[in-house]
Amino acid sequence: MIELFAIRSGTMYELVTESVTLQGQRYQAPRSIQANIITKQGSQTYYRVSEGDTVLFKWKGKELFRGIVFSRTPVEGKLTFTAYDMLQYLVKNQDVYVFSNQRADQILRRIGADFQIPMTSIANTGHVMKSLVFKNDTSLYDIILKALKETKRQTGRNYQIYSAKGKMGLRAWPDPEDVWVIESGVNLIGYQYSTSIEETATRVKMRTSVDEQGKNKKKGSKSDIVVIEQDKAGQSQYGILQHVETVTGQINQPQLQKRAKVRLAEKKGVKQEVKSIQALGIPELQSGLPIYLKIPEINIKKTYWIDQDKHEFNGVKHTMTIDVVEKNSMPKGDQA
Repeated sequence: MIELFAIRSGTMYELVTESVTLQGQRYQAPRSIQANIITKQGSQTYYRVSEGDTVLFKWKGKELFRGIVFSRTPVEGKLTFTAYDMLQYLVKNQDVYVFSNQRADQILRRIGADFQIPMTSIANTGHVMKSLVFKNDTSLYDIILKALKETKRQTGRNYQIYSAKGKMGLRAWPDPEDVWVIESGVNLIGYQYSTSIEETATRVKMRTSVDEQGKNKKKGSKSDIVVIEQDKAGQSQYGILQHVETVTGQINQPQLQKRAKVRLAEKKGVKQEVKSIQALGIPELQSGLPIYLKIPEINIKKTYWIDQDKHEFNGVKHTMTIDVVEKNSMPKGDQA
């Protein structure tokens, strides 16, 4: 069922393949494969890939990956290689840029042209940024992610950089109506499950920033705005576990109180974690897509987002291991 080819100078060579591992992570470019191939059996020799070769991986006739070989490890008639899709060139390259009155998609097109990265469909992101400056050498991926984060902040719309058939593209973040299901007794093989109050809060205290005092204080006031929200039931069971947060920007007390209520709702109660979810392989599933997880024995029946995926193909067998998150939120910090 595994079909793996190397492409060099327009010629396609089929590789004698033992196994392929395909993996990726949400907001971490690129996707990659690691393949184990046979290069010699007795007197028979087979094609050996080289760095820079394009490789094409198909499963049951459907293309799942196309990318460039970056490393090889030959051992006694066999060879293991790693290849990355086109987003690897965003990670490997750094530069300085100054953008004025540009959309995120225009920034992506500029970078793609500057570094000769083939491009496919690029969605119009709509929001024009007056200025985006990178004075220090910054990875191309972080530059684009910064533009996409600013776009989301202003429009609420989320976009995904992707690689398909050897070309880089940009699309609205996939949010399919039909969601794949992983269920105990059906296609679930195993998982790791834990519960904890390590990150739980039974009291949330929010205050305005010292830098913003002048903006947030009422005339004649001598104190910052401070609000507290409490989970009394949680306190009686777990004690006081306080989460403190300083808020910047102009905000009044009712707005701050509302924000504290939202934060308490997020942080109260026992937290469940399900990870290393092993299941029968679904080729279409990859990081960034939603799944519905149904494990009645630990009282989990809800939709998650795939944070990391690892697909293993061996002969006719396909299994996968995924980690999930409850929200498809963008990473924090300057890089995004």
